[in-house]
Amino acid sequence: MEIVPLAAIISFLALDTTAAFQMLISSPLFTGPLLGYLLGDPMLGFEMGFLFQLLWLGKIPVGATFVPEGNVASMIGTTIVLLNRQLGLPHTVLTLAFIEGVLISYLGALVTVFYRKINGRMLQLAISQIQKRHFRWVIFVEVLSMVLYGVMFFAFTLSVLYLNARFLPSLIRLIGGLFEHQLIVAKPAILGIGIAFVLPLLKEAWAVVRKGWR
Repeated sequence: MEIVPLAAIISFLALDTTAAFQMLISSPLFTGPLLGYLLGDPMLGFEMGFLFQLLWLGKIPVGATFVPEGNVASMIGTTIVLLNRQLGLPHTVLTLAFIEGVLISYLGALVTVFYRKINGRMLQLAISQIQKRHFRWVIFVEVLSMVLYGVMFFAFTLSVLYLNARFLPSLIRLIGGLFEHQLIVAKPAILGIGIAFVLPLLKEAWAVVRKGWR
């Protein structure tokens, strides 16, 4: 599959994070197997979705909080792994996809902050139209806001995938030729980091359950 339709699919699913739907279809556990199916390896997609889900499970984009765009980063990271699996250096690919995914999550958060600033102005426009009872314009502004979000993340995702397609395979071969066997620890390490992030959530949930039993 070409990177343009991939970027379009990822940006559409990204709408579910905050801009529309909010049905959890942007979560890594859903998008991982979906991207895996589209790129010919559903099980690898599920595995990547599971690993990334643990990393971002506790990061919830509430209000104006600066939160890494974990869902977008997970989709791009999963895509990177799937597109480069034929190189035969799985540990190197996973390591670089994980590092890049973390970086992408923070760059994506900056895109979201910029979108929020524009969306704030659009909100004021919608309020003024409500006061004038121009309700059709309110719907138009709402749709325009969602389209803007999708276009911004389409451009962001397409840029990242293009740069990866051009430069990442050579980097993978270079690093993998030197450190592939050493990087066998990457998957257990990522799994351990994810579990460490999830444990506080489990402790809080257990505390709530115990409180309910009293």
